[in-house]
Amino acid sequence: MERELIDQADNLRKFMWERGHHATYLAVTSGKGGVGKTTFVVNYACMLAQTGKKVLVFDADLGLANIDIMLKVSPKAAIKDYIDGKASIGDVLIKGVFGFDLFPASSGFIEMADTSETDFEKIRNVFVKLDTQYDYIIFDTGAGIANNVHRFAAMADYAIVVSQPEPTAIADAYAFLKTAKQLYSLKAAYLVFNKVDDAVVARKVYQNLKDVAQRFLQIELHSAGNLADEPQARKALRAQKPLCVFAPDSDFTKGVKEIANKTHRIWGK
Repeated sequence: MERELIDQADNLRKFMWERGHHATYLAVTSGKGGVGKTTFVVNYACMLAQTGKKVLVFDADLGLANIDIMLKVSPKAAIKDYIDGKASIGDVLIKGVFGFDLFPASSGFIEMADTSETDFEKIRNVFVKLDTQYDYIIFDTGAGIANNVHRFAAMADYAIVVSQPEPTAIADAYAFLKTAKQLYSLKAAYLVFNKVDDAVVARKVYQNLKDVAQRFLQIELHSAGNLADEPQARKALRAQKPLCVFAPDSDFTKGVKEIANKTHRIWGK
């Protein structure tokens, strides 16, 4: 009887989540690796948390965990333990990591790179159960156009594409947009340029990508903002701290703060 009541409660939560969830879901992705996507996610989450928002970062690069390493966190369990039934959601969830909570991925498990539908349903249940506890739930997806990347992007309310204003990164960002349009009819996305040393050039590159995305994909591409090429980034990585904590007065930190304030005004609840 008790098990039946629990199942009914779980089904009701899922039904309500599917009808209209409480949190705002963001998928932060990149067509190309190495453009600073995870660095942006960590600092963006910090900035949202500093405004009083409750934020969960979900490491959605399921088979290559790195946020916990970046922040010097030692998880008791990870996403694979939860999927395998060896750990509960509470066992995996890490609270109070520089102001936000973290749900870590696993590392070195090839099967996590392309999860089955059954396993992804278990992952979706994480958000069904945690939804009302957060204002923002941020998916830090893997780079590229793999199946898992698009699964998380399709589940999100908004997609943020992190790139750099150089040809290969732009080509890969466009590839993400193109496949997202084909797979689940993506209508809009937000672009963050990282390592920008010339704002005028970055603006021209963004405008070109925006025009091409609108013309050929019918996707409205918005600029969320630009981030400076931060000389202290390597030191922050070695110290295993977000740049907004390691160098709070840096141009990069100021840029992330501007993006957090701008996007929250647009889609905050």
